[in-house]
Amino acid sequence: MKLWDFGRMESGKIKISQKVGEPLGIVDGSEVFSSMFKYEIDGKSSYEIVLSNFGPENYREIAYVTFQVRDEPGALAQAANFLKTRNVDILNSETVSSVPNVVMVWEMLVDLSFFGDSLSLKKDFDDAKTGNDPNLAMVDCLCVEASDLATRYTRGAAVENERIKTKALRKTEKKASIIKNGVFELPQAYVNFLGRASAPIMLIGEPDSWILSIAFLNDDSKLMKLSIDLPDRPGAIHEIMKALGEEGINVLAGYTNVLVYYERMSCDLIVDVRSASVSAKGDIVEVLKTRISGLGPAFKLVSSESVKL
Repeated sequence: MKLWDFGRMESGKIKISQKVGEPLGIVDGSEVFSSMFKYEIDGKSSYEIVLSNFGPENYREIAYVTFQVRDEPGALAQAANFLKTRNVDILNSETVSSVPNVVMVWEMLVDLSFFGDSLSLKKDFDDAKTGNDPNLAMVDCLCVEASDLATRYTRGAAVENERIKTKALRKTEKKASIIKNGVFELPQAYVNFLGRASAPIMLIGEPDSWILSIAFLNDDSKLMKLSIDLPDRPGAIHEIMKALGEEGINVLAGYTNVLVYYERMSCDLIVDVRSASVSAKGDIVEVLKTRISGLGPAFKLVSSESVKL
């Protein structure tokens, strides 16, 4: 899923586009909590703000739940009733008929505050199915996992990287912010940590954790969007990345998609060309066309455009 976008923070305010915010439930009128981190490595540093609909006091009670139900009328009602009768609150969720007429998958975050824990919920379901509970006749199985939101939200993005020094500048902003007109306004403490109220930014949605990460880019960042066709074979992506690296072009975000299995795939990239060996956009495009097509007949720069910051 391509849940990333680019823009600017202006006067301490950040516009959250619908394509990034809506899948995470961060929309107009929603209440969000935030954390701020500073990352340091080899004399370089960067800042990140993390947004979540859920306050830190909720994390120990939130779990991931997945139902598999029959793709029939009333099946979702049975799954929802199982949670209702146990005072389990459904939060963010997504349903999809993965095999029409056969099975539907319902994935969700739930709040177990008024029930207990994930193990007890799973045991309740298994006991009911073993006892042939008619109220679950169309619900085939349930998977429950403890949520890992707390780790990402309170410890940052580089927990397992020992080389990166992570400092939680503000573990949580206890007072929630309200999204108004698609805008998140930074608490003044965050602006003070940054030392500025305007900056280019990258927004990264993390759908598995229902979190939005806001990363701050260099002031002189010069971004481009590249769409590339390449063969679907081992090593093809390495050749693209190697060519970009040799031209001093840094990749910020990428998305690959197989078009014809074992034959052709596409690669969409957002790159920063501020340190490229050729600085003029037209020259960069020509250089990239030549470098990429030179990798083989199936390699092609399909399109390129500047990304406004």
